[in-house]
Parts: sequence; structure tokens; C-alpha cells
Amino acid sequence: MERAELRRRILHGAWIGALATAACLLIALALLWPRCQGGACPSVPALESYRPPQASEVLDRDGRLVARLAPEQRILVPIAAIPQRVTGAFLAVEDRRFYQHGGIDFHRMLGALWRDLRTLSLREGSSTITMQLARNVFPQQIGPARTLRRKLWELVLAREIEQKLPKERILELYLNQIYLGNGLYGVEAAARGYFGKPVGELSAAQAAMLAALPKAPTTYDPRRYPDAARRRRDLVLRLMAGASVISPEELKKALRDKVRLSPPEETAGAPWFVAAVRRELHDRFGAEADTMGLRVRTGLDAGLQRAGERELLRQIAALENRRKMPCNDDHAECLEGLFVALDPMTGDVRALVGGRDYAMSEFDRATQARRQPGSAFKPIVWAAALDSGIPLSTLLTADDGDYQPADRITLPAGPLNLREALRVSSNRAAVALGTRVGVPRVIDQAHALGVTSPIPDFPSSLLGAGEVVPIELVAAYAAFANGGMRITPRFVTAVEGPTGNVLWVPSVEMKTAVEPGVAYLMTSVLTEVVERGTGAAARAEGPAGVPLAGKTGTTNDAQDVWFVGSTPELSGAVWLGYDRPRSLGRSASGGRLAAPVFGRILREYYRKRPAPEAWARPSDLEERDVDVASGGLAIAGCPSDHVARELFLPGTAPPDCTEHHGGVIGFFDKVSRWMSTH
Repeated sequence: MERAELRRRILHGAWIGALATAACLLIALALLWPRCQGGACPSVPALESYRPPQASEVLDRDGRLVARLAPEQRILVPIAAIPQRVTGAFLAVEDRRFYQHGGIDFHRMLGALWRDLRTLSLREGSSTITMQLARNVFPQQIGPARTLRRKLWELVLAREIEQKLPKERILELYLNQIYLGNGLYGVEAAARGYFGKPVGELSAAQAAMLAALPKAPTTYDPRRYPDAARRRRDLVLRLMAGASVISPEELKKALRDKVRLSPPEETAGAPWFVAAVRRELHDRFGAEADTMGLRVRTGLDAGLQRAGERELLRQIAALENRRKMPCNDDHAECLEGLFVALDPMTGDVRALVGGRDYAMSEFDRATQARRQPGSAFKPIVWAAALDSGIPLSTLLTADDGDYQPADRITLPAGPLNLREALRVSSNRAAVALGTRVGVPRVIDQAHALGVTSPIPDFPSSLLGAGEVVPIELVAAYAAFANGGMRITPRFVTAVEGPTGNVLWVPSVEMKTAVEPGVAYLMTSVLTEVVERGTGAAARAEGPAGVPLAGKTGTTNDAQDVWFVGSTPELSGAVWLGYDRPRSLGRSASGGRLAAPVFGRILREYYRKRPAPEAWARPSDLEERDVDVASGGLAIAGCPSDHVARELFLPGTAPPDCTEHHGGVIGFFDKVSRWMSTH
């Protein structure tokens, strides 16, 4: 009896213990069982139309990648485009019974549970592809990794996914969603990233390499750890052979294949340009534009962009070394600069360098800053004068008025005509001309050319004391280069959806700013500025044989130095200065510091490009001989060394010179003059 009683008590205790354990497990399951709280509940039905996030891409003018707008590099591809050797590779290593289970592989789970009990750890070796999809699609809703609650969520969601979606759709979502290292998501992006080919062209060995990555993308990264990656690949290949995905002969061949990777994809950089593109996309499509899988086409010229970055930084470094002014931790005290260029015919931005270092400062000095242009504003004064009917032969004096600015250089004695005054950048002549035209008229001309910044109605504005946005000043010069049309800078030329459908084509915005004759005359004068004036360094450092026109600018105390110029197919600017304005030095000027940078950038740009044709002269311009000493038309009595050819808008040629003929014009001179104009 004692033995029977002992046996009964033992069995009774065991039953009580089992019931207590079961009760504890039920309570634990009740407490940990997945529940939806608030609006963060996973929506399995939404997977029917779910599209994984796909990084939008910015492309340059030649269709090459400039940047991706999101860290996830993903290219969506339908399951029909993924070959069987790729799907088979993933199924062989990740979920061999995928087509037999209903989302949960109980055979695999029991084996994994036994290993977990032996190692006292919680591994994920029992996860099916459906369970992996659940945690990849709903990472925030199901909680942190390696917890019992998340594992329960995976089980529940996997069963529901299997009930809602067919197997092929589940596999398609998984193969487009899974992370495969190096920022690559999905098999198509990984195939292109590692092997430089679409997923449909992968060999068995390459397919196995991709299938080797989900277990530990960093550990088996073929770029960093090629030996570990190859061992894992070979394991996958053997599993593929065991699952009859490949034949024994294919296995032998694949095991002999070396791991050959394509070079990592290089982007053109251009961070300030990309930031400007992103702002436009957000304005048009919303903040989700970064992950909509857009293909954003732009007019960026990658070669010009690189040349601009290199030459600008080279000049900044040279100036800092020369003056022993190294850049410290306070970026506001560091010498800064910008280069921006656009196509004068379309407004397409070809290059944009908004500062010395984007990591140091994301502020875009080309599109977001306002700086005084100094003498680089003077061409706008000249354009207003020409448009008002004042010819280039007009002599300018500065004897009248209260505002008498000093000139930075010693100028020839006596009055200067408009062409010479701009060539030598005379401040006194600019004020005299602007006063004659009227400051309000000059301001109107600036706005007509595309300068939107408010310009004060003061004589000092004629010398560039009013602040402007640099890219708008470039657009104003572009009007001289394109025949008189105001253009709006354009960062995006077209936006396509993930399937190639065109979603948006920003229009080329052009509007008449000055007459073609005025534009040509301005280009003619600005050409002399670089040939034998203050901008000569741009010509000396620039490409030979390329038509070039431009103007330097230097503000008070040399706080800003500029060169703004154009070829027939490119308008741009270089600026140097400090974000907190201060002098660049007593000898600093746009001609010395900015113009040579512009020239060197152009020289690199045209190294492998043909020189464009020179600007075409409008047929209605009149070409006449002028006595430069008096500003009148040359006649027989004018000294030959005083006579120069000049161009005039119709009806604006000056009267005859009255200083060299004693008041009488010969009959034959009159006849000759009449014949030259009829």
C-alpha cells in the first residue's frame, strides 16, 4: 500500500505540475498574444496592392545616375521576370517546403525549437519565407527583433497572408522586399549592384550568392568578406542541387566559378543640385517622392559639375594657403564660393556647386544666398541704356550729381564711350549713365531680365549695392547670350514613373527681356571685357577659340568677388566670399580671383567638345565708323587713329562729328555715307 500510495501521489503531483505549467503557458500566451492597439495594426489585405518603397533616381543629361533620393536601392520586378534558378536558390536555403505549408513549417519549427532549448537561445531558423515577409513589411507594428511577442506576430500574420495571397504573390513580394546588403533591397537591385546585370541574366553561382545573403548580409558581404561569402554560396549551391534546382553537372561548374563582382556604382555627387531637385519633387509630388521609384531626368552635365567642384576648391585652398587663413571648425568663418552654370537657351542647370563642402554646410549659396554683385551688375545698366536708345558711342562724363564714386583703377583722362567704360569697369561712368537713364528704369530692366530681389532706388544700386540671388544674375546674363529672352532656371527636365510613364515635363519658360539687337550689342561689349578688359584672366585661362563674354564684380572692401559670363551655349558665375561678409584682402578683385576659375572650368568643359559658333548678329544692326574722341560719326576730316567701327540699333546712330571738318562736309563724303546706309 505504501508503494501504491507513493505512486499515486507522484502521479497526482505530476498532473498538478503539468496543469500548472499548461496554465502558466496559457496565461503567458494570453498576455503575449498579438493584439492591435490604436492605428498601428498590420493590414494584411493591404498587401494585395502593396508596392515596396523604391528609391527615386536622379539622372544627368546623358541618363547616368547622379543620386538616389532614398537609402533603399530597390528596383521592382514581377515574379515572371525572375528565373527559376533564382527563386529556386532562395527556396532551397530559406524555405524548401514553401509550396507545402500554409505559412508555418511545423517540421522545421520543431527542429528549431529543440535547438533553442539545447542552446537556451531564441533563433530564427524556423522562419518561413511568409514569416520573413511579415516581419519585413510590418517591422514597426510587430515589435523589436528576437522576442517571443514578435515571433507570435509572425505566426499569426503568416497564416493570414497565406489565406489572403497566392504563393506566387507572396514570393514576388519577398524577393522584392528582402535586404541583400550594401543598401540593396530585392533581387533586381542586388543583381545590378553586385554583378552589373539584371536578375534574368544571373548564372546559377550568382543566384546562389544572392540567396546566401539574407541570413547575414554583413557577415557574407562579398565585397568585404569574399571568402566567407564564397563558402556560404557553395553551401547554397549544394542545397540547390539537393532540391533539383540545378543538375549535378551544373553544380560542379558553379562551384568552380570565381566570385566576380562589378565595380560599385559611382554617382556624380552634386549634392546641392540634388537637394534643389528634391525640393522641386517634394513641391510637386509630396515628401513621399523620394521613395516613389521616380526616374528624374535633369540637364546636369557631370563633367562640368566635376570641373566646377575641383577648380572652386582648388582656388579656395590656394587663397587660404597664401594668406594663412585655414578653415576652422566654425564654418561661418571659412572662405566660401560657388559655381553655377545653365543653358541660356532652355534654362537647364548644367552644374551647381553651392559651397566648399556640403558636409560642412548644406546652405546653397547659388540659389538661396543674396549677395551684392558689385560691378557684375553694370551690364544691366548698359542694357537699360541701349534699350532707351542711347548708343554705344555716347561719351560719358561724371561732372554732375552729388554721388561721385571712386574707381578702383586709374582710368584714361577725359570722357569714355559706353564700350570703353564697361571694358575698364568705370564706376563714375556707370553712375553717369545710370543717372541719365534713371535708377527706376534700371531696376525695371533687372526685373525684366529675371532678377527678383528688391533693388533699392539709390544711385549706389547702379554699382551693384543691391543684393541678388546668384543664379538669377546668371539668368540675366543668359538673356544677352540667347538673343534677349528671359529664362527661368530649370532643374528637372522630365519625371517618369517606375514603369516609364511620363508624369511631369516642366516647361521651358522664356519671355522677351530685351530686343535681339540689344542682346547682341551687350554680348559684343562683354566680349571686349574678357579680351582686353577686367575679365582678361577668364580668356587667358579659358579655352582658345571659344566665344566668351562676361564681366567681373568686386564689392566694397572686396567682400564679394565675381565673374559672370557666357559662351553661346553656357552661362555661369563664380563667386568667392565669406558667409559673414568681410574683406578678402586689399588686392582681391573679381578679375584676379574669380575670372581665372571660370576660365579653367570652361577649358576643362571644352576639352572634348567642339567650340560653338559665335553669336549671330541681327541683320538690322547698323555698322558705322565713329570718331571715338567726339562720339559722332566719322567723316573725311577725322584723324584715322580716332576712327573705329561701331554697331547701332536702327535709328540710334549719332550725328556727324563736328570737330574735324571745319563745319563743312564734302559732297563725296555725303554720297559715300548715303550709299553705306542704303
